[in-house]
Amino acid sequence: MRLFLHPCLYRMNELIPPYNMEITKHLIQIVLSKIFVHLSVFVLVTYGNFSVKSETIYVDNLLSSNCDGNYSIASRDCSGNDGKGFVTIAGAAEAAFAGDTVLIRSGVFSEQVSPKNSGLASDYIVFKNYGNELVTISGASLSPAVWIYEKDYIVIEGLSIINVRRWLNCLGGNHNIIRNNIFRNAMDEGGSSKAGLFFQNSDYNKIINNRIDSSTSDNIGLIQSDNTLIEANTVTRGAHVLWTIKCGNFNVVKNNYFHNEFQKIGEIYDCENVGFGDEAYEKITMLDTTKHNLIEYNVFAYTAPAINESPFAGIQYAGQNGIIRRNVFYNCLGPPIDITLYPDEAKFNYENRIYNNVMYQNGFGGISVPAGAYEGYLCYNNIFKNNILYKNYFRQYDNRWDYYDQLDGKPLQIMIYGSSAILGTSTSIFESNVIFSTLPDELYLIAYGDRTSQANPPPYSISWWETNYPDKFKNNLQVDPLFADTMTRNFRLGPNSTLIDSGRFLAKTKGSGAGSVIMEVNDAGFFTDGFGIEGLSGDTVQLMGQKETANVLSVDYATNTLVLSKPLTWTNGQKLSLKYFGNGPDVGAYEMNLDETGTIETETKSNTINVYPNPSNGMLHIEFIDNTTNDVFIRIFKVTGQMVFFGKCTGFSGNYEESINLSNQTKGVYILRVSTNHVNIIRKIVYN
Repeated sequence: MRLFLHPCLYRMNELIPPYNMEITKHLIQIVLSKIFVHLSVFVLVTYGNFSVKSETIYVDNLLSSNCDGNYSIASRDCSGNDGKGFVTIAGAAEAAFAGDTVLIRSGVFSEQVSPKNSGLASDYIVFKNYGNELVTISGASLSPAVWIYEKDYIVIEGLSIINVRRWLNCLGGNHNIIRNNIFRNAMDEGGSSKAGLFFQNSDYNKIINNRIDSSTSDNIGLIQSDNTLIEANTVTRGAHVLWTIKCGNFNVVKNNYFHNEFQKIGEIYDCENVGFGDEAYEKITMLDTTKHNLIEYNVFAYTAPAINESPFAGIQYAGQNGIIRRNVFYNCLGPPIDITLYPDEAKFNYENRIYNNVMYQNGFGGISVPAGAYEGYLCYNNIFKNNILYKNYFRQYDNRWDYYDQLDGKPLQIMIYGSSAILGTSTSIFESNVIFSTLPDELYLIAYGDRTSQANPPPYSISWWETNYPDKFKNNLQVDPLFADTMTRNFRLGPNSTLIDSGRFLAKTKGSGAGSVIMEVNDAGFFTDGFGIEGLSGDTVQLMGQKETANVLSVDYATNTLVLSKPLTWTNGQKLSLKYFGNGPDVGAYEMNLDETGTIETETKSNTINVYPNPSNGMLHIEFIDNTTNDVFIRIFKVTGQMVFFGKCTGFSGNYEESINLSNQTKGVYILRVSTNHVNIIRKIVYN
């Protein structure tokens, strides 16, 4: 596909399958080098903030030698006046300081991208492709192809990094941005977890809008790294896992598409002897240290079957105080969410909030949870609320256990594993979820037993569970959610769905407030404040019976206190949720707005989209209206899940129109997804 008309939409060339002590050192290095190299150096000091005169540096492997200020963009030689030109990326990296941009011309490079200096908060060092030119970094000896060692404020953008041993390692690097790149085929023969995009002891980094495909272990790894944003990436094929977070806090994984035909998708654990092992950075063992990570608005499209192995989960989870919300899971052949317990990295699993997700037609049920806490483990108060578990089933791939043979083909939605003697101590609470397959009170919707036992309890209905364990199962629903179109993976609720306005509010106020911005609630664990990540705002919250909303500026999880962006008024015990339409929150991944015409949109009524979806000439026309400033992401998928188009418009506000040429694609059904900070809209489009 190719894109035209709208100038701010980013197009990829290939779309197949707070200050620290180092800043002083960097600033001195910048100033001295530019005084000696350029007498025209300009340094401005204002209220403690530094700004430096930036320059553009070129890399061109067609050059026969470096150009000292006389590089020619047009002729790609030293006959012009366009600035410095270097034959190698390494040469440019030595010359690049805060505020500089290194533009790499088209070509294949078999050398490492390794910044030698740090940028500043207001002056990043940028390494990117020139214009739309294709820059490929390739070579089996590159380990890694991008090496960021104790460097801050670096941007890596627009590069194709393929057929290398390792893609990118960031060790002790903060505030770096990896965006709009293609990473393919990380071929570490040893299967190292550092084969992919690996970050250790590195905070406030961003991995945005990349195509990340096929590593021999983990595609993305965060080890003891905090406040990292992983957003709007398409991540596929990892021999072990597509992404992992270990002993890291306040990280955000959102708006990504995941599909792993090799193994599982995500995992969250503590650290047990992981990471680099050298003189500067030893391997890490830290338990009970993986807190407040947020996983939201992602598509988990497929995990592989585990033949006589533990099942490959959508998310294998063993963290604390985390939030998993508004994700869609389908075709996962392991449990979409597996609350797991084992020594030692998975011994602390508590106070997690898992709400408003959709789990549809997954092959190991929808959720797997332990029956209770074991000696030496902490596992308690994990709350599941407003999720839809619908038409999941059990498929036996592990022939080692007789119990799995008993479950084969059953309409399993929840797997409770472990000894029956500890069921009363179950650490999970299920409230206001849809738990349904085809019939009310169907047996085997909840399976409970030990895979090694020959005498597990008989199956019981949902009603039995709610009657006998009312503190664990509350007000769950046995209804068809009436999704808009499951064939095209459109899991918005249809206009006749009984789940609209049927969800439970998330928390209650403690005490009353009259025009206050400080609100104490009974459970702040459902809410986030953006975690201090630049560009992320806190949750928008709304009280029951009110139309007014406010953003969460900060959360004190120890005192269960929210600081709001504007004053609200409430009574003691008034219910609170994320922003909703109608009389209350909906069940499922999308908050629906039924407007006067009967058309459903998501998240906010001010966002609308019109699509002309049946183009006879192969042209798809989109009209989008949003009067707030957003980044707009457009993706088009085949029904098999393969993304065939990605586009981005940065800082957009107003009336948006776009035309996309489908003529070089086969005719048939496609899925269009348009997302911004406020809305996530999915449409079926038909090219006939």
